[in-house]
Amino acid sequence: MSEFDAETYIAQATALAGLKLDPAYLPGVIDNLQRSAAIARVFLDFPLPDDVEPASTFTP
Repeated sequence: MSEFDAETYIAQATALAGLKLDPAYLPGVIDNLQRSAAIARVFLDFPLPDDVEPASTFTP
């Protein structure tokens, strides 16, 4: 999987949603999105066999 480009993602997502992002907030938004991507990477890289079935009921 290719490296996540947070700045490009933010530019495209805000344009698609029609949102204006104050440039002063951009560094913080990029930083938080990169952190979120790093956390998600742990789960996305975890190997699962093809025959794994989801639990039918979640009980905390």
